Amino acid sequence: MSEKPKVGNLALRLVTAAVWVPLLLYSLFSGPRWLFPSLTVGVCLLGAIELFAMTAPAHMLLRIWGVIATMIVFASMSGILPEPFLVPSIIVATCGGLLASLVRVTPIEDASIRMGWVVAGPFYLGGLFGVIARLFSHDHGGEWVLLVLIYAFGSDTMGYFVGRAFGRHKLYEVVSPKKTVEGSLGGLLGALLFGGLLAHFWFLPTLPLLNAILLSIAAAAAGQAGDLCESLIKRSVGVKDSGTLLPGHGGILDRVDALVFAAGVVYLYVAAFGA
Repeated sequence: MSEKPKVGNLALRLVTAAVWVPLLLYSLFSGPRWLFPSLTVGVCLLGAIELFAMTAPAHMLLRIWGVIATMIVFASMSGILPEPFLVPSIIVATCGGLLASLVRVTPIEDASIRMGWVVAGPFYLGGLFGVIARLFSHDHGGEWVLLVLIYAFGSDTMGYFVGRAFGRHKLYEVVSPKKTVEGSLGGLLGALLFGGLLAHFWFLPTLPLLNAILLSIAAAAAGQAGDLCESLIKRSVGVKDSGTLLPGHGGILDRVDALVFAAGVVYLYVAAFGA
């Protein structure tokens, strides 16, 4: 019996996007105000499960605590918990992770790495996802979050096609062998065209053109750095994808690695300029 042909990776990506993009747009602009933050909670939770499954696969207690601490940090950063809870949440997440690492220390050669991740991981995901939820609560929050999404996914898409067509020089081969300098530059161009210029001339006209250009470059560059950071995690633990939840994409972390970094840059801009 002949083997059925496999669906192309690009086709799977498009099908997955066709499911998620309408839901995201609805949650940002037409749905009830609780819908997008609720989606953010769910994605953050799934991302945390993937992260700690990679970094502490044989240590169930650390995995459980890492996920719990991530959601505690998220609740504080997003504003779900009142402002006075922010410092206590940081203390609990930090000290709790260090103490949980003492429960089972073997193999002790890797103990410091596990300890580092169970402390840093909640701030990496809970903190940056909390920033996305907080950004949504700003004036024109839906538009700002849409801009972040375009920065991350527009840059990734343009970088993919430019890299396949023109990629010759490796960007950071030891971390991500397939990424090229040409693809990276194409990603910056995609963020500028699909994000910055569309925002200024269409859905965020209050964003000055020069600011839109500079923000596009900064956010897209941060997103690419976030992608490399997640690639480093995966290579260090010997996995190709963070998970299998999204057909054609891999896991949740494989899709949001650039997004959370880009969101951090956009939030800093909004906080600084009160836009």
